[in-house]
Amino acid sequence: MSARLSPRAVALLTHGVVLLVLVLVLAGLFGPVLWHPGRYLFSSAEDGLKNYYTSLWYVRHDAGLWFTGMSYPFGEHVVFTDNQPLLSFVLAALQRRGVAVNTVAVFNSCMLGAQLLSAPPLLALLRRCRLPAWYAGTVTVLIVLLAPQMERLLGHYALSYSCVIPILWYVVVRATEARRRWGWYGTYAAVTLFFGCLHPYYFPVSALLLLAHSAVEWWQTSGKALWPQRITYWLPVLLTLAVPVVLFQVTLALTDPYAAGRPSNPYGFFAYSSSIWSVFFPVEQPVLGWWQSIFHTPDPSWEGQAYVGLAGTVVVIGTLVRVGWHLRRRHWQRLRRPALPPVLRISLWAGFLILLFAMGWPFRWGLEGLLPFLGPLRQFRSIGRFAWIFYYFYSAYGAYALYQAFRWLRQHHHALPGAIMLTTALLLWAAESVFSTGHKAFQIRHPHYPTRVLTTAPGQQPVYQRRLAIAGRRVADFQAILPIPYYALGSEVFATFNSDKSSYESMRASLETGLPIAATMLSRTPLHEAQALIQVLSNPAIDKTLLTYLPDQRPLLLVVSATAPRDSAEASLLARAQVFYRDSAVWLAALPLNRLEARAPLVAEFRQRQAALRAYPGYWSSADSPQVVHRSFDTAKPVGKFSVTAAPLLGMGAQVVRKGLFLLADQPLTQAGSYEASVWAYVRTDDLPSLHWRLTDAQGVAGDSSVVETKFGIDVLGDWVRLTAHIHSRRPGQQLRIWMKGRKYVFDEFELRPESAAIWRYDSLHTTLIHNNYPLMPAPRRSSHH
Repeated sequence: MSARLSPRAVALLTHGVVLLVLVLVLAGLFGPVLWHPGRYLFSSAEDGLKNYYTSLWYVRHDAGLWFTGMSYPFGEHVVFTDNQPLLSFVLAALQRRGVAVNTVAVFNSCMLGAQLLSAPPLLALLRRCRLPAWYAGTVTVLIVLLAPQMERLLGHYALSYSCVIPILWYVVVRATEARRRWGWYGTYAAVTLFFGCLHPYYFPVSALLLLAHSAVEWWQTSGKALWPQRITYWLPVLLTLAVPVVLFQVTLALTDPYAAGRPSNPYGFFAYSSSIWSVFFPVEQPVLGWWQSIFHTPDPSWEGQAYVGLAGTVVVIGTLVRVGWHLRRRHWQRLRRPALPPVLRISLWAGFLILLFAMGWPFRWGLEGLLPFLGPLRQFRSIGRFAWIFYYFYSAYGAYALYQAFRWLRQHHHALPGAIMLTTALLLWAAESVFSTGHKAFQIRHPHYPTRVLTTAPGQQPVYQRRLAIAGRRVADFQAILPIPYYALGSEVFATFNSDKSSYESMRASLETGLPIAATMLSRTPLHEAQALIQVLSNPAIDKTLLTYLPDQRPLLLVVSATAPRDSAEASLLARAQVFYRDSAVWLAALPLNRLEARAPLVAEFRQRQAALRAYPGYWSSADSPQVVHRSFDTAKPVGKFSVTAAPLLGMGAQVVRKGLFLLADQPLTQAGSYEASVWAYVRTDDLPSLHWRLTDAQGVAGDSSVVETKFGIDVLGDWVRLTAHIHSRRPGQQLRIWMKGRKYVFDEFELRPESAAIWRYDSLHTTLIHNNYPLMPAPRRSSHH
């Protein structure tokens, strides 16, 4: 009697073998990382380092929905910290109950475990495509290892959970198969909410997957459905989409006091999109380099990577040939309902539609005006990530197409060529998959900064506590850490980040001392917070709004990366502090709060020196006959129109430009030397302008030129930021041309002066003294919405 296994036993055995193979492959590639996850930082720089820090700080110091480790003294809602809020909540709760928690180990284990969890739903879906168990199991392993989310192991940890899309896909397929769908739709909503509380990106990923899948299913099967049928079909779909998103958004709205001040139009909708180059062509070095040297393809967008492998690329060529054949013969129904298993018949079309959206279509076809109607979806700048859905849908289709080609050859008495074809495709697929995951594993096992740590080994004194003790200082002497070089990222307006060493040292110091960081590297930072924080680098002539938020007068602890270069503003800040500790890696200094401002002394200096200054029409100068240009724009006429409520920085008016260039100065420089050109730009517009300058000689030959971007500005006064250009003329008579450029921008108070001359003047209302184009005026009051 035959001892054949039952279908259920075969399924369980196949799942077990697939998981075992994955464990063995990951163990071979990751080695000790798999067994000692707490000893490794998957990334020891930039976003990856910050994502460890925000969770470590929260677990040790915070509770509820507020994070206090950065953006001091404001703090931040946990949703915008990338600390995987749901996971951090659990770890913090355990910590408060006395359970020893290794946050790094838990994070790393979850990321690696998620790769295993993606296998069961993928295998179940492939088996629904009527593929044999051995083949479905093999392909499952390959799809898992080549998954684009593997790249996120190196920094964007919450996005590395490659199990999310396969689980959602499996659930929606089960809903499609079920006579009563409510239970599966409820499961879908619960899965969405769970993973969305780890990272909000999973909400639009889930919504797009369900919407595309449901729309294609309806299109393929509904025919001329009556309204009751339409309601019966779409009501559970729409509720499944809405419930988790509404729960999340309502909770966020009720718990986020800064919601109104967050960026509503983040940069990157088109810049971070997908393309055929990032989906169907190699994306990993060194294969990418070899491929480009032969075929000269452009660089793929990192945010849009969803590479399906060269085997998948071959399949798409064959598919396009077949589609062309059907189009030629007008087989519309075969295109609408391809001869595929139901899982793939719906998913292939849905994946295609999602890929088009991930590429920015149809918005690239001159339909950018539709973007404001996307609502919350505009908040998710990297639409290329939606191509991950296509990766799974298409990879399953590619596996099916390869096997069907093998079967066709075998049935037509070409078994050997068919076996060679399938074996070659699988070997090529396996080579790319193992290499892709192996490359990430190598980077984790051999980090660029192997000595960086964020946690202190048991029994050892934290390094920063020891440094303070050597200098005779206490943690309690300071209220927060100020990193030098400074960083301010996340507001979509300001982008200051000059040293990865500085971010590492400040985060380690924060964790070891318990002092928060008066800098930000978070997401969607409210603009008023970013303005107040970046002001610590502003010229002393500018009053610091930040001081009105600080709870006491204790100094700030400057953590200075000793080997990182410092710009002039950071050097000036350090010069006003008292350095009390130095070693080869770090300097520590105390910065009294009263050293951040010098407006009153500058006003006093002018009154004392006014009689000795050279008086010229409209200004005073410390030098004889300087070449000075000033434009106040008090009577400026708008260049085009757009809706803006900006009050002028000074005087009676400011210049409004809807689009294009605005010439500020075009004249010869009478003397060689260094000049400073500055203008104030308004920052509460959707797009930010840039300041351009160019020198030409008498023959019109272009010399030096440069561009100053608003986002790199550090001199902030209210809602205005000073753009500063430093110009060096090597000989007299060079023609200097200065202009602004952008879309829908506002600016005020332009000045050109020799750097060696101090220029003083009053505004047109004679109420505000101005020194070198810095208005000496009190800091704007805190707005009520702050």
